[in-house]
Amino acid sequence: MVGPTKNILFASDLSVNMKQVFEHAATLAVCENANIIVLHVMEENPHSEKRIQMAFGEQLYKNLKSEHMSQARNILIGKNVDALKIRQAIAGFFEETKENEDSSENNTLISKILVAEGRSIAEEITFTAKEESCNLIVIGCSQQGMLAEAMGDNVVRKVLKRSQVPVFVVPFLGE
Repeated sequence: MVGPTKNILFASDLSVNMKQVFEHAATLAVCENANIIVLHVMEENPHSEKRIQMAFGEQLYKNLKSEHMSQARNILIGKNVDALKIRQAIAGFFEETKENEDSSENNTLISKILVAEGRSIAEEITFTAKEESCNLIVIGCSQQGMLAEAMGDNVVRKVLKRSQVPVFVVPFLGE
């Protein structure tokens, strides 16, 4: 028996295509009266990190890494000008789905915004889903190469393989 969905993990790569994916996550959250936890994972690459540290120094590398995490978080919480159109579209989506409710109530769908770093994006997504007691993971996948991606070595395939909860894959047109 399938229980009610209370927490949905929305995994974002911060691309413009994530608007389509988020709309599906928001629709599911509204229908299920669930919360959305937004996650962006920055993949660690120890070999590249060492080279950058050697070339530019450890402190500059740490500053760049910190700035990148800060920029990712700003995009997710809407403090970045480039993300304004996505945020407006999301607000429009909420107006369409819940016309008669106060917009501050709609914002409660997003319970957390997380920016994480890990050696494997898929591992971090599945770990966060478990850690945050998520009942569903919503992730996007390029429609043009969806079958090739599902068969290949990518994040979506790895999440599908590792996840202990259902994964809702939203296809979008490639960039």
